[in-house]
Amino acid sequence: MKEFYEFGLWQKEDRIASIGCGYGWWEVSLCLHHPIQHLTLVDPLVQQEDIQDSIDYFTEKTGLTWKTEVEINPDKLTQKDQIWVFNAWHEFEDRTAMLAKIYNALNDGGTVIIEEEISKTERLQHDGCGKDLFFEQEIIDEFKQAGLQYVATQVKDEVAIYLKFRK
Repeated sequence: MKEFYEFGLWQKEDRIASIGCGYGWWEVSLCLHHPIQHLTLVDPLVQQEDIQDSIDYFTEKTGLTWKTEVEINPDKLTQKDQIWVFNAWHEFEDRTAMLAKIYNALNDGGTVIIEEEISKTERLQHDGCGKDLFFEQEIIDEFKQAGLQYVATQVKDEVAIYLKFRK
């Protein structure tokens, strides 16, 4: 978590969206330790009570106070300073359309941070869903084609990396 914050370096006044967030465990934990103004969570499976359960769990576990406004599954994403995609890029069926939504949702100078398991020498499949995992350069090329500038890569662990892009 500390590495992700140091890679993302968001500010208290930022408005961040997380796409494919599941129950928001990563997002809630990150924003509890490093609060932001507004967090938008996007996932067809997430409900408000799921996020409240996550907030309750982490606030009880840490003793910290929740300070971030939360929005679940809005009709449209707009005016975001950052967009996060945690281990979900391989899940999207129409990544071109998703990239267009991401691009349009970002403020000028806004960033996208992807955390993703990747293929390294041969095409691998995700253990959880069986879908193909991308090579790092494939992801970079997709984002560049969508008009986003590649900023950096950081190794997370032996299977995953963080990628950062800027509008």
